[in-house]
Amino acid sequence: MIRYLLCIIICAIIWIVNGKCIAHGIRERVASEIYMHTGLGIFFSILTLELSLGRFEIWTQLDLSLLRTIGFLLYIPSAYLVVASMHALKHRGKAEKADFTATTTFLDSGIYGLVRQPMTLGVAIWSVALVLVFQSLLSLILGVSAILCFWMSARKEVEFNVRKYGERYREYVQRVPMWNFIKGWRRRSETPRRPE
Repeated sequence: MIRYLLCIIICAIIWIVNGKCIAHGIRERVASEIYMHTGLGIFFSILTLELSLGRFEIWTQLDLSLLRTIGFLLYIPSAYLVVASMHALKHRGKAEKADFTATTTFLDSGIYGLVRQPMTLGVAIWSVALVLVFQSLLSLILGVSAILCFWMSARKEVEFNVRKYGERYREYVQRVPMWNFIKGWRRRSETPRRPE
């Protein structure tokens, strides 16, 4: 009984925190923020549900070790993408508010020179990893929902950044792919480096 109550409390906290951000996105008319925090709410709900209830065989989970291993290995690139993008935004983005994502400086180098949306790509890969690690129908349904939310957030972020940075961002969209890390790496190696 305590396990269920704890799960409900943690899920409520997850959705209260993300709900505030979703409400802010609605007020400010920032669709990317709405999708991002909906995806994060789903993502953290997967973790909570699977770790608090799924491990106790409340629902069926497969036990395919190859998939689980691939899932654990996917934690590495996903963590790198999330941490690298957060570091770049925090240290080079020059945010005026406590929110490090509210940057005032246009970033198009480092991780942002490879993909436009490294943070959403990172959490999307992390969602895939969770589905492979937990291997349940619940994690599959919620994981796909989270991935779609992160993808929509990345797509909607273009509109927001075009309003914020103008033509410079439009050129950046043509040059740097949204999520295709390999294509971004190839384009970056083909393009002559400009002095910073």
